[in-house]
Formats: sequence, C-alpha cells, structure tokens
Amino acid sequence: MSDKLESIEQLHEAIRSGLAARLAGVPTVLHYPPSESALALPAVLVELAELRPGRDPGTGESALIGRFVARLIVDAAGAKAALALRELAARLALVLKHQNWGLPVGMAQWQQAVAGTGAAGRLEWQLEWSHEFELGAPVWPYPDSSNTQLMLGLDPETGVGKKARYWDAGDVPTNL
Repeated sequence: MSDKLESIEQLHEAIRSGLAARLAGVPTVLHYPPSESALALPAVLVELAELRPGRDPGTGESALIGRFVARLIVDAAGAKAALALRELAARLALVLKHQNWGLPVGMAQWQQAVAGTGAAGRLEWQLEWSHEFELGAPVWPYPDSSNTQLMLGLDPETGVGKKARYWDAGDVPTNL
C-alpha cells in the first residue's frame, strides 16, 4: 500500500478495478463512461458525487470525505430483472465492507442503496458510500536536519555537571 494518495483519479481507478475483480458476471464496471447507450449489461458505473471537509490531520494536507455513487443497471427484459438488480446491490454492499482498495484512505462507509430512474428498457439502483482521505503535500515534508538531540534526565540528577546522567529519548536508561 502506498503511504500517500496521489490523486482522486488514483482512487477512482482502484475502486473500478477492485469492483471489476470482485463482481463476477458483471461485464461493465466503469467510472464516467463516455456513453451509456452501448453498455454491456449488467453494468456498474461509479462516480464521485460530493466532496466535504474531513478531519484536519494538522499536516497541511486537505482532509476530504468523498461520497461515491455506483449506478447499477440491468436490462429490464431480463429474467427476474428486478430481483437481479437487488442482488447486485447487495453484492456490491458486501464488497464495500472494510474496503480501502489498498490505498491510504478510510474504510468505505456504506450509506444506502435506493431505486433510481433507468432509461427505457433498463432498471437502475444507486448505491452510495464514502471514503475519508487526505490530498496535498504536507507543510514540512523534509526530515529533521537541525542536528538537535533530545536528552532525558530525572531530577535531582539534572543540570550543570550532570550530563553523564542523561540518556537519549527513546532509549532505555542504563545509568540509573
């Protein structure tokens, strides 16, 4: 897993490829398709629908909560199309559980699945979830180069002339 999310596009592609790998029998899993008229059905179409502020990490990066919407589309003429659509929604909800797509983002927070308005001859549902993530560069991305060293000591064995009684922060004291 990368230690930093580089872009929203990286998250989109991770979601798309993750869903495609886990939804056997679904020939079309895309984000922002150029045209919906010639899609092989059933289809799952994912888009980022909303961005809200997240918990500020205090690093200078922007904390965001992205709400994603997956439109699930089936052919209305298919056998048990309404049931197949609901089964697909339930499968997608299961895939989302504890999912971060191998990226440094918060686990998917499933919100709802509701009936949508499909085009003629199609049935559609929408499933919504969110991820919290940070984007942007930290304010100070450089390692400490000040050549300072934090030393610890216990009073009354501190002060002038007692340097030998101190130890490095992070070490176990051996001179007590």
